[in-house]
Amino acid sequence: MSKPHQGEVEQSTSRLPLGIDLIIRAGGVLSAGLILVMLAVTTVNVIGRYALGNPFRGAEEFTGYLVVSLVMAGAAEAYRRGDHIAIDFLRSSRIPALRHISGVLYHASVLAFALILGVTGWHTASFSRDFESYSAGYLETPMWIPQSALVLGAVLLGLAAFGRLIQVFMGRSAS
Repeated sequence: MSKPHQGEVEQSTSRLPLGIDLIIRAGGVLSAGLILVMLAVTTVNVIGRYALGNPFRGAEEFTGYLVVSLVMAGAAEAYRRGDHIAIDFLRSSRIPALRHISGVLYHASVLAFALILGVTGWHTASFSRDFESYSAGYLETPMWIPQSALVLGAVLLGLAAFGRLIQVFMGRSAS
C-alpha cells in the first residue's frame, strides 16, 4: 500500500469552508443511517419469509430505493474524505504549479459532474411528478420520490467540490 501524497492527506483531513463540511458530514450520517434501515428491512424480510412464511412485500423494491439514496447521500462524504477512485498522476507531481492546476481541474470536473447530475435528476424527478409516474412494483411508489435522491446527492457533491475549489484558490490545499 502506498503512502498518501501530501495533497491527499490535506484534502482528507482539512475541513471544508463556509459550513459546507457540516452539511457534507450530515449526508454521510444519513447514508450510514440508511444502511441500518436497509439492514433492518432485509432482516425483517428474511425472518418473515423463512421463519414465518410471510415475507415483507415490497422489501426488495424498497431496498433498491435505499441503495440509491445511501449512495447519493454518501458520495460527497467519500469525496470529502478522499475515499474515492481518483487518477493521481498529475496530482502527485512534485511541481507545485502542475499540482495546483490539476487540483483545479480535478475539483472543477467533480463540480461539473454534480451540476449535470443535478440538472438531469431534477428534470427526471419533475417529469415523473408531472406525469404521475409510479413504480411497477408492489409498493407503487411515486417515482419522483426515489429520483429526488439524485438531486440531493448532486447538491451535496457540488457543495463539496465547490468547497475544495475554494480551498485550492485560497492556497489551503495543494490539490
